Amino acid sequence: MNDENINQIVGYFETVPLWPFVLFGLLGIVAIMVDIINRKRRALAIDNFRYTIEKEFADMYPEHKRWPKNINHYLTARLPEMYHNFEVLRVFIPQDRLREYNIDWNNFRDFCRNLTDEKITAAEQNSTATNQPASTEPDPKIEFHQLLSKLLKHTHI
Repeated sequence: MNDENINQIVGYFETVPLWPFVLFGLLGIVAIMVDIINRKRRALAIDNFRYTIEKEFADMYPEHKRWPKNINHYLTARLPEMYHNFEVLRVFIPQDRLREYNIDWNNFRDFCRNLTDEKITAAEQNSTATNQPASTEPDPKIEFHQLLSKLLKHTHI
């Protein structure tokens, strides 16, 4: 009975055309190649996003050394390149995390557009003054670090 089954299977493959099997094999190989390419593109998008943050904000993140002069101009001048890297990375963010990713970017962008040297000076004066009540404005250094950390957490997918 066992030889009969094997002979039946061999007979089936002798009479059936092989092109469907070859076609499915080629489709499988193409699918694997596309997956490998997408993984490389995703890794490159993550590296570019992280590199831009590390390069452009080296004096402010992860260790805060100093705020550049004319902070609003400094930050808004770097937003276009960051936005480009944000858009490239967005393609690889899972759908269920895409909303949070967009919100984190919008919060960071708004922070960069609204931060001024006066706000930084006021925050530094409030932190050094002991007899003045605490300001309701959060410390820009802390907020900047939180916003960048939220953006960078999306690179650990």
